[in-house]
Amino acid sequence: MALTLEFEQRLIKVSLVKHFEDSRTKWTALARQSYQFVEKNFPNGATVRPDDVAKALGPLLEVNEDLATYLEANKLGQKYWVKILAI
Repeated sequence: MALTLEFEQRLIKVSLVKHFEDSRTKWTALARQSYQFVEKNFPNGATVRPDDVAKALGPLLEVNEDLATYLEANKLGQKYWVKILAI
């Protein structure tokens, strides 16, 4: 899946893009670790696609305390936003 303009606008509206940018190093590391996990466990030579990484990243976002705190403080339904962020 790819992030649509609609979802990007929603993320900007609730400042989740700014939340990401403020902690870019941490979030980039989490995405990189998810990619490396998928790559390591895929068959040799298999192409790792963004959707493959999203499937590994989603559960990590669901239990991320920093993200949960942000979503709760801003009264944002966690499951909805985590699903969009994992796209």
